[in-house]
Amino acid sequence: MLCSQVSGPATAALTGCTQGFQNVSTNSQVSYDVSTRTTFDADAGFVGLNAGGRHNIKFGYQLNRLFNTVDRGYADLGLIQLFYGRLVNALDGGATPSGPLCPTAPAPPTPGCVLGSGLMTRFGTVGEASSDNHGLFVQDSWQVNSRLTLNLGVRIENESVPSFGPAATSQAITFGWGDKISPRIGGAFDLTGDGKTKLIANYGWFYDRFKYELPRGSFGGDFFRRDFFDLTPARGYNYLGYTYANILGNTPDILGGQCPIVGGTGYSICQRDFRIATNIIGADIFESGGIDPDIKAARQSEYTFGLERQLGQNFVLAGRYTHKQVDRAIEDVGVFNAQGSEAYIIGNPGLGLVCEISRQGNYPCTKANRKYDAIEVRLDKRATNYFFNINYTWSRLFGNYSGLASTDEGGRNSPNVNRYFDLPPLGFTADGDPDDGLLATDRTHVVKAYGGYSFDWKNNGVNRTSVNAFTTFQSGTPLTTIYNLYSLGTTILTGRGDLGRTEMFTETDLGVNHRYKFGRDNRFSIEGFVDIRNLFNESNVLGVQNNISGVNFAGGTAITGGVASASNPNAGNPSTALVLGGCTTCQGELQVFQTIFNGTGISQFVLNYINNNNIGTTVTPFGQPAGALVQTPQANRTLNTYGQPNSFQAGRDVRFGFRFYF
Repeated sequence: MLCSQVSGPATAALTGCTQGFQNVSTNSQVSYDVSTRTTFDADAGFVGLNAGGRHNIKFGYQLNRLFNTVDRGYADLGLIQLFYGRLVNALDGGATPSGPLCPTAPAPPTPGCVLGSGLMTRFGTVGEASSDNHGLFVQDSWQVNSRLTLNLGVRIENESVPSFGPAATSQAITFGWGDKISPRIGGAFDLTGDGKTKLIANYGWFYDRFKYELPRGSFGGDFFRRDFFDLTPARGYNYLGYTYANILGNTPDILGGQCPIVGGTGYSICQRDFRIATNIIGADIFESGGIDPDIKAARQSEYTFGLERQLGQNFVLAGRYTHKQVDRAIEDVGVFNAQGSEAYIIGNPGLGLVCEISRQGNYPCTKANRKYDAIEVRLDKRATNYFFNINYTWSRLFGNYSGLASTDEGGRNSPNVNRYFDLPPLGFTADGDPDDGLLATDRTHVVKAYGGYSFDWKNNGVNRTSVNAFTTFQSGTPLTTIYNLYSLGTTILTGRGDLGRTEMFTETDLGVNHRYKFGRDNRFSIEGFVDIRNLFNESNVLGVQNNISGVNFAGGTAITGGVASASNPNAGNPSTALVLGGCTTCQGELQVFQTIFNGTGISQFVLNYINNNNIGTTVTPFGQPAGALVQTPQANRTLNTYGQPNSFQAGRDVRFGFRFYF
C-alpha cells in the first residue's frame, strides 16, 4: 500500500497515512525461474575429393533445445496506490468519468463526491514452455588451384517459438526448413603468386535464434493489469479498507480489460490489460493483437572485402571493408484497442500486416533500418618474446533500429519487444520526419593498440616476466534530445545527434605477471600478477541527460482553454501540455498522432510549452468550490540537468593475486 496527496477533506489523521507512506517494501516474489538448454552437434566430412580442384566437404546437424518454467511477480497480491485529493481520470488519462471532490470538513459530503482515487497494479510472469531449433549445414572448402580457394556453404533451420499460454487456444511461431536459408560464400586469392599477398571476400545471410523475452511477455507468460477506483466517504477514509479482495470483488479478468466495468461487486470502475496475449487463436487483431500470418524470420546480411600483405616474417599489414545491414527485424508493434489497453502485432516493421494496420490508421509505416559500414587497417607483428597490434577503424552506424539490445533505451536488453515501434510516433521525430540517423553507439574513428613483451631471465623458461598493455582512442557517441510523449520515453524531438557527441574516449590498461616454475621437470608453476584498468584514472564523459523535460506530453481530453474546474479536472495537468503549448487541435491521442504526420508536427508546441515562462495554469484549490481559480505561473520546464553529463568512465581499477598451476 502506498499513499500520496493526502489533502482536502481527507487529512492524514483521517486516512491513517501520510504523503509517501508505504507499508510494504515490494510485493514482488520469485517462486522459481528455471531455464535449461540442451544441445547436440554431429558432423562428418570428406577430405581430398578431386573434381575441378581439391574439395574438403563438411556437413552436419545441430539441435538447440530451450526450456523455461517461471512463477514470479505480484499478480496474486497487487500493488495498491491511494491518491487522496486526486480524481481517477487524472490517473488514467481522462478516460474514466469521476465525481467531484468532496468539500473540506466540517461541510458534509455532497452526493456523489469522492475523496480521491486509487490504482491497483498486478504484474507477474507464470508459465512453462520449451522449443527446438534444428539446423543442417554443408560447406565446401574448394581449392580450385594453388592460388584460389573458395568456401561455399549453406545452412537451413527449422525453429518453433513457443507459447506460455494454453496450447488449445494459443498458437506459436514456426519457421520451416525453407524460411531460414543462409548462404555463405567466400574466397581467398593469392594475388602475387608468392603466398605473401592475399585478397579475401565473403558474403552471407545470418539468422538469430529467438530469445524467450517475447514469448514470455507476449504469448501468455506475463500478466499486467491495472484497476482504477474511487475513494468514497461511504467506504471510509482510512486506507485499511482498500484491499485486494474489496477492489476486485467478483470482477473477472476479461481479455483486453473493461472500461467502464459493468456489474462488478468490487470497487474497480475501470480495468486495463497491458499484456494481452498476442497469439490467441481467432482473436480480433484490434482487440488482442496478433501474429502476422506472413511473418518472415529476422535476417542480417553481410559482405566483406579485404587485402593482406606479409611485410616480413610474422609481420602483416591488412585492410578490409565491411558492410552489415538488417534486412528484416521482428518486433512488437503497438495498437490500442477500444478499451484503451495495449495490443501488439508481432511482425516485421515496415512489412506485411504491420503496414496494413498503419495504412488503416492513416499513418506512415516505418521499416527497421540498421546499416554498418567500416574500413579497417591493421598492422600485426609476432615474434618469440614480443608481439604488437595497431589498428584504425573508420565506421558509420546509421538507422533507426539499434538491434536486440536498445541503446535508445540505455542498453535495455529485451530482444524483439523493445520500445522501437510501440506506437506510431516511434520511428519519427516530433515533426513526422523519419528519425533515421547515426545510432547511439556510432564511433567514427577508433584507434586501438596492444602489445606485450616477455623477459626470460635465464633463457630457460623457469623465471619469466610478462608485461602487456592496451590503449584506445575513440570518437564520442551521438547525443539526441528525447521527450516523453504518451509515456513512450524515447521519442526523438528534432533529430538524432542534435546535442553533438560525447568527448573522445581514451583508456590505457596495463598488466604485469611473473611466473616461476619448480619441481621435478618444472611441472609446478606459481604466478603473481597485477592488472590495472584505466591506468591514468581518466574520467571521460559517457553520456548526458538528454530528456529535455519531465513533462509527459499528450493532447489531453475535454480541454476548455486550460482552465481547471470540477467538471474539467485535467486542465492544467501535465497531460494537457500540448494544448497549453499551442496545439489547439490536439484534444486526444488520435489528433496528436495525426498532427505529427500531417506536415505540421508538434516540436514547436513542445518547445513553446517547455521554454515559455509566461505560460501559466489555473487550478482549483482542493476543497474550494468550482470557479475559485488561482493563476499559478510556471517556471521554465526544461530540466536543469538537460545537456549535463550524467555518466562517466569507471575509475582506475587495480587487481592483484597469485595463481598456482600443476
